[in-house]
Amino acid sequence: MQLQRFKHVFQGLDIAYGTYRIEKDKDNGKRVGKALVVRAPPIDAVWEAHLNGVEPALGIIPIRADNSCTWGTIDIDQYPIDHTALVQKVRRLKLPLVVCRSKSGGAHCFLFTKDPVPAADMQDYLKASAALLGEAGREIFPKQTEILVDRGDTGNFLNLPYFAGEDTTRYAINDDGSAASMDQFFALYDTHVQDAPLAVPDTNKAAVSPLRDAPPCLQTLCQQGFPEGSRNNGLFNLGIYLRKAFGERWEERILEYNQNFMQPPLSLSEVQTVIKQLNKKDYRYKCKDAPINSFCNASVCRTRKHGIGSEAPDAPRMAALSKYNSEPPLWFLDVDARRVELDTDQLFNQPQFQRVCMERLNLLPPTLRRQDWEQMLNQLLREMVEMEQIVDAPDDTSITGRFTDLLEEFTTHLQQALDKEEILLGRPWVNEEEAKVYFRIKDLEAHLKRNGFMGFTAPRMAQRLRDLGGEPTTSSLKGRATRLWRIPIFTRQDAPFETPTRHNTGTPF
Repeated sequence: MQLQRFKHVFQGLDIAYGTYRIEKDKDNGKRVGKALVVRAPPIDAVWEAHLNGVEPALGIIPIRADNSCTWGTIDIDQYPIDHTALVQKVRRLKLPLVVCRSKSGGAHCFLFTKDPVPAADMQDYLKASAALLGEAGREIFPKQTEILVDRGDTGNFLNLPYFAGEDTTRYAINDDGSAASMDQFFALYDTHVQDAPLAVPDTNKAAVSPLRDAPPCLQTLCQQGFPEGSRNNGLFNLGIYLRKAFGERWEERILEYNQNFMQPPLSLSEVQTVIKQLNKKDYRYKCKDAPINSFCNASVCRTRKHGIGSEAPDAPRMAALSKYNSEPPLWFLDVDARRVELDTDQLFNQPQFQRVCMERLNLLPPTLRRQDWEQMLNQLLREMVEMEQIVDAPDDTSITGRFTDLLEEFTTHLQQALDKEEILLGRPWVNEEEAKVYFRIKDLEAHLKRNGFMGFTAPRMAQRLRDLGGEPTTSSLKGRATRLWRIPIFTRQDAPFETPTRHNTGTPF
């Protein structure tokens, strides 16, 4: 019963899943190990092994083939963390999240829905929730809003809770801070699961009316309070908002905002210093600095009258690089949470990447310095390798596999030469005693061309023939020395395929 309920709660992509085997603990408490994506359905035995504590632990990809999902999470990768305080904050903000302890002792804040919702809606809800919690910038699962399944793409998996069942350290947290049993977890699910469609939390509810058109980070901080040590930076960003909202009257307003929202208020001399700084030039919000960085909700901020929408655009967020090991390889990348397919040149070459973004996403990323671009790519590649986001393509979809299939077709399925001389008619000839097949390379090239195969240069074709045990040779045909290749013959299907016996039921097809 628990197994089927657990499977229902965490249903996800049904053609692949993840596994994770812990190998060591880092100094900061994070438990690291070997991650692997398995391209097969997660059968019951895999779920049972997870709940029984048999390594490797199970990870499920929340985004499904139709780009919908029924759950997502905010991954708060922080050690240590006060889980009870986090749950209390979640409840105070009336967010329908279920908080679980992660494998390393951090927190996974799950949102569940009764019916599938678009992955983009799930992301929007979780990003808004993270901003309200002061956890903006944390990883959000699903990481993608779409996956290109037909191109070999899979999303990122999340390690599931309740590894080892009731004996787990990856449990949900009850509202009183205690560890939840699996039945208590299901009760939390029943209490907080949401109907579709999702209504994204309104960050304006955290704001007083004078800040209604302000960035959501400032709205939330003005309600929750600016943390100690961040009041100067906080007032500086409020000053940027006031210049946008009140024009020449902004200076008189900043004194009022200092009294209303800074606890305790900054001294008059400190406020005058902030005013003096802001009068030097037009500043942009310091989105990457504390305290506003932890409460950032950039997608909402861009829609606000006095948000970042009118400022120069930042580079889009790029994440979750994965590689499909076809020939040539394909790459899949999240650009502002939208999935794009790239070839190697488009990923490596910044102008080509910008062109792809214009054509497919209707945005133009700003040009980065070459050093910054290469540094960013290296970081994406490191994360890709660490998370085992490299999927091998089936042999028959690779260039090498396609060549081998056409070579087998040429040497076994086409009309064959009755004797060696007929090789000159463009036919392969089989020497049964040697178990070798002889042919001219130009006849094989003609066969490849008829089938639209142009993937190999002549040297690469020769190397592939050698890999298959072939070798070039010279033979006299009708008195002329002729360059040939000979390779071991492919195994042929000589016996007919068995077909099932059909019993006449009287029912037409």
